[in-house]
This record gives sequence, C-alpha cells and structure tokens, in this order.
Amino acid sequence: MDPVAVIKTLWHHKFVVLPVLLVTVLAAVYVYSFAPRSYEAKATYAIVNPKIPTALELEKNPALNLLNSDNPYLRSADSSLIAQVVGTRLNDDTTGDALQREGLSTDFTVQRPPASFLIEIAAASDSKDKAVATVKALGSRLEADLLAIQSINGAHERFLYTSLMVAAPDNATEQFSSRLRSLIVVLVAGIVLTFGAVSIARGLETSRVRARAASPAGERNKTSRRKDHQDPDPNGPAAGGPGLDELTIQEILTPAQAGRRAERPFAANGPLSEPLRSTSNGKSPVKETSA
Repeated sequence: MDPVAVIKTLWHHKFVVLPVLLVTVLAAVYVYSFAPRSYEAKATYAIVNPKIPTALELEKNPALNLLNSDNPYLRSADSSLIAQVVGTRLNDDTTGDALQREGLSTDFTVQRPPASFLIEIAAASDSKDKAVATVKALGSRLEADLLAIQSINGAHERFLYTSLMVAAPDNATEQFSSRLRSLIVVLVAGIVLTFGAVSIARGLETSRVRARAASPAGERNKTSRRKDHQDPDPNGPAAGGPGLDELTIQEILTPAQAGRRAERPFAANGPLSEPLRSTSNGKSPVKETSA
C-alpha cells in the first residue's frame, strides 16, 4: 500500500474524512478526561516461621513439652507450602462472594512470588477508598485463613506461622493504563470508521462515474428516436393544411375553389395544373394526373 496514494485518497474524500476524524478526536478527549477512572491499592504480607522451642529451652522449661505442636505444615518438606495454600484460598470464588456482600470490589489479585514467603494483594476500583478497603478486607481474610488451616489439629499458637504486613495499603493510585486502553479502543474505532466511510464514498463516486459514462449513449439514442418522430415527411401535409393525397382533381383544376381555400398548399396555376388533362373514351371521363 502506497502511503502517498492513501493520503491522496483521504484528501480527495476530505468532506467525509474530516467529520469522522472530528468525532474521533472529541470521543478520545472525553474518554481521557471524563471517563470513569480506575484506582489500585496494594499490600504485601510475609509469612513468618514459628519459633520452635529448642532442646535447651525444653530442658529449662519442661512445660513447653505439654504444648500441642501438631501443626501439619511444620511436617512439610516445602516450607513455602503454607504460603501457596493461603494464596489459593484467597483466590477462591467464596472470597469474591464475601467481598460482594460487603459492597467491596471484586476486582482483585493475589500473587505469590516463586519460592518465597511473600503474598502480594492488589485490588482495583473506581474509588480510592473502596480499593483500599478491599485490600484491607483481603488482608484480614488472609490472617483468618492462615490461622484456620494451622489450628485444624489444635496446635498451640507458639507452633503456628504468622503474617507480617510488609507494605500497607495506605493509598490507592490511579491506573493510567485503564484510560490508555480506552483511548486506544476509541482511536482504533475512529480509524476503522474513517476507512469505512472512504470506501463507501469511493463506491458511490464510482457508481456516479459509470452512470455519467453510460448516459451520453442513452441520450443520443433518445434524441435520435425523438428526431425520427418529429422530422416532417417531405411529401406529408404542411402544418394546418391537407396533404397532396387529400386534394381532389377538381380542387386543383378549379382556381376559385383553390383561392377560397387559402390553406391548401397548391394553387390552381401551380406547377401541377399544367400537366393535368382529361380524356374520354366516350362513356365516362377519365382524368389522369402526373406529378
């Protein structure tokens, strides 16, 4: 596709292109300036290992031996297993349902960096306060789930993993990417509409050119047929008077009658009166006419 040819085509149909471009620009300005915005709040939690009593501590404080240390996650070879379980529970559909019942945002994500004890929580909303409240609610749910999955066997709190907030959701920041995506959608739609309008305009222009190219031949045929109907017959009647075939011999031979009928095209002394003669065979007159 030649860019110069495209520009020439667009300029040729500028009366179609300019209105579409104007509407596109106005829509883009509206979307970027006044469209609903999205705010995101984030929080990061760290899973802290429990402080297991050492042999020396148990020897000094025999009461520690009486504590329930049956935490199933302490027996796992993968120490990050508990972080995986907590992240999975937060991403469950029941979490979204609970947030919806509380009137909070359901647009949230829970991620865990590989091989780490960190859990990152993010929530987006059209309101800053709502985004922050959603992240705080998810943080509270994280702590509750963390306690529930470890105390299933009644383990003492000394043998439980705990959560530590690393980054608090103090403020929500605007996501310019959301406005940028909306702006891109509007611009792409405007470009598509522009080329669509140009295609329609070119089609209409081509149809008009073909119609004009075919019209002269049709007009010539109509003019020729009209002339055929309007051209008078050289031997036909004159306007307002009878023709030659309507005149009788007596009218041609009689000057008085020809004079009284001024509308007749031939006079008695005209060129047709001289060659007229009358002959008789003795029974009935026979008149011959030569012209």
